[in-house]
Amino acid sequence: MSSTRSRARAGTSAIDDITARGAAVVADIGERGREALQGARDVRDTFADAVLDSIKARPYTTLAIAGLIGFAYGALRPR
Repeated sequence: MSSTRSRARAGTSAIDDITARGAAVVADIGERGREALQGARDVRDTFADAVLDSIKARPYTTLAIAGLIGFAYGALRPR
């Protein structure tokens, strides 16, 4: 009877260990996701600032580049 109890305790201990490791993995994934999201926000803000500065400094050049991008997109888009 004591061997059955010791096996049950060992099984419970193993399940607790697996649960703790799973929780740690989930927490790590969540942290990495938050870091990636913050990085994407930083890139977005930097890009937006660069576009706004370009529009203020060289409006016609920016308009020409936007037109070329639109033309290239339309030309390469499947029909």
